Amino acid sequence: MSWDGVHRFACTTSLRYGRGAAQEIGEHLTGLGVTRALLISDPGLVAAGSVALVGSWIEASGIALETYTDTEPNPTTTNVHAAAELYEESGCDGIVGLGGGSSMDCAKGVGIIVRNGGRIGDYRGAGLVQRRVPPLVCMPTTCGTGSEVTSVAVITDPDLDFKLVVVSPHIAPDVGLVDPDLVSSAPAGVIASTGIDALAHAVESYVNRGSDPVLDALNIAAIRMIGDNLRTAVSDRDPEAIAQVTLASMMAGIAFNINGNAIVHAASTPVTARHHVPHGVANGIFLPAGLHAIRAGCVEKLGAVAEALGEDVTGLSADAAADLGVRAVRTLCADIGIPATLREWGVDPADVDIPQLVEDAMKSRNIPTNPVPVGPDELTALYLVVVGGDGAG
Repeated sequence: MSWDGVHRFACTTSLRYGRGAAQEIGEHLTGLGVTRALLISDPGLVAAGSVALVGSWIEASGIALETYTDTEPNPTTTNVHAAAELYEESGCDGIVGLGGGSSMDCAKGVGIIVRNGGRIGDYRGAGLVQRRVPPLVCMPTTCGTGSEVTSVAVITDPDLDFKLVVVSPHIAPDVGLVDPDLVSSAPAGVIASTGIDALAHAVESYVNRGSDPVLDALNIAAIRMIGDNLRTAVSDRDPEAIAQVTLASMMAGIAFNINGNAIVHAASTPVTARHHVPHGVANGIFLPAGLHAIRAGCVEKLGAVAEALGEDVTGLSADAAADLGVRAVRTLCADIGIPATLREWGVDPADVDIPQLVEDAMKSRNIPTNPVPVGPDELTALYLVVVGGDGAG
């Protein structure tokens, strides 16, 4: 790395990782001064019994409990404002986000509104949140988003078919409780999509312009852990493999929270907003082609990705090793059931407005971080590959 500038590293969230960590929730809420908590989750976790279980641990600590469990897979502005209204009407003084990135991001959005007022769309972008959110504890039940350690919230505006990205140190959780036992009951498809999301986080953070030795160490370890464990986590539901992918997700979250992602997240986010493809699935679809698109700026690092994913690069040229890295990612995606194109997922190419997607993608904070310049031409080429049909508009 170049030492002609100052690099930063910060993880303001206090993290507890391991089996049983979730049972500490009451202790941490009490330590934060919470007397009435709003638990934000989703219908699936209600059905699975996770909401009731975590709620019982909270109430056993003498903390009053309110619940909001209508969070949608891509949390909406409606979710945020409905939950914020419940928070204020109930006199809550702390928030728990239990679930995937959707519930945790919704919890962050609620914290923004109850402390800063207005509408969540008012805070799109970086540095607009002026007041710290109330005490916030996040508990992931998937192995991919890293939201338990990030200062980012992504909220969908259904009126605009657009994802609002809010970035502020004031919304990072106070505590992240990362318990593999909360993840082990997730369906195989959820483990696959969120695990490949974690891989996208680690690889994009590793190859982008903001990388440095500290972030590289986190990311390459996370890539190796995902490569060693994700197939078994999906196919066999092996508890130890799921635990390793969950830890890798947290590590990648710490890293990309500092230096962002790259072309994959920039291009996939508009697709999730306009075509309702799950976030992790979309990232998995875009990941191999996206890495190929920026390959010229990260040849050596893609070779290291190949090695971390178990490929033998001995005797290969840097270019050949980079190509092997992209192929290794593509193979992993295929092995866990991630489709190769949007068409394979069920999106009709004739319904895809590529110019609109390009316009939306160019607004992403992940455009300037790419290791090579990325503009409308590069994004258009990527969409044409990933859509998977001649009918794309």
